[in-house]
Amino acid sequence: MAASPAATLAWSLLLLSSALLREGCRARFVAESDSEDDGEEAVVFPESPLQSPTVLVAVLARNAAHTLPHFLGCLERLDYPKSRMAIWAATDHNVDNTTEIFREWLKNVQRLYHYVE
Repeated sequence: MAASPAATLAWSLLLLSSALLREGCRARFVAESDSEDDGEEAVVFPESPLQSPTVLVAVLARNAAHTLPHFLGCLERLDYPKSRMAIWAATDHNVDNTTEIFREWLKNVQRLYHYVE
């Protein structure tokens, strides 16, 4: 199970604060300029890589059994980390098998995505 963003932030701040306490004012980040050159070697913390934002994809369909497999295939082929995508799917009052297609697809891909409802 992935850690929540708040837990990740808290853990990062804890590590940063312990490093700053250990190294004092000599610690700096890579992006900071070295305006003060007091002769001491500063400890450099690399910037963390940016994570893709978590996005919500809402899929609403009614009587879409003829196009739903194509659409869901396109969604699966998106060049975006599935672990950073949440899927919200809704359908009702169908006269075709849209609901069954949705259920089967969601059952098969649920573990790949950040959140599925």
